Amino acid sequence: MREPARHRRVLGRVLLWLALGGWLGALLLCGAVVVRVAFEVVPDSEIAGHLVGRVLRPLQLTGIGLGLLLTALGGWLRRGWPAVLLPLALAGLCAANQLWVAPAVAAIDLTDPATGADAAARFARFHKLSVWLYLATSLGAVALAVLHGVAEVREERPAPPESAKNTKFP
Repeated sequence: MREPARHRRVLGRVLLWLALGGWLGALLLCGAVVVRVAFEVVPDSEIAGHLVGRVLRPLQLTGIGLGLLLTALGGWLRRGWPAVLLPLALAGLCAANQLWVAPAVAAIDLTDPATGADAAARFARFHKLSVWLYLATSLGAVALAVLHGVAEVREERPAPPESAKNTKFP
């Protein structure tokens, strides 16, 4: 492989692992630490929910951008269709969560006694959907890391010597 092409490939791999590692770290930190701590420490669950929503907004927007970046990097590195389509789907999950589900949850005012049980049930449905989208995004990002890890191992495996390729066994 020519030197400039090799340098571009290394740059692509570095960008890919930085983006994917940062995304996975942010998803894990938010899901395993921030949400739990917010509801443990903040005495009012409504305020804790607003805090979590304020953290999720930049995380989801970043997920859209990183999904698109990882889509481009998967294509640039010629890692195959799964490495292109999976991050695109993950960006779509983040977009759905941020642009459709989050506004629907925020529009429901549970503090208003006039909202009733119907509003509480609607809130629960949208909240559950948001959690499932977040979980699917997180698991998809892990799957994407595995996919790229396997590709890295295959790319680094030395090719058999030319003489072994042309040897015919009786």
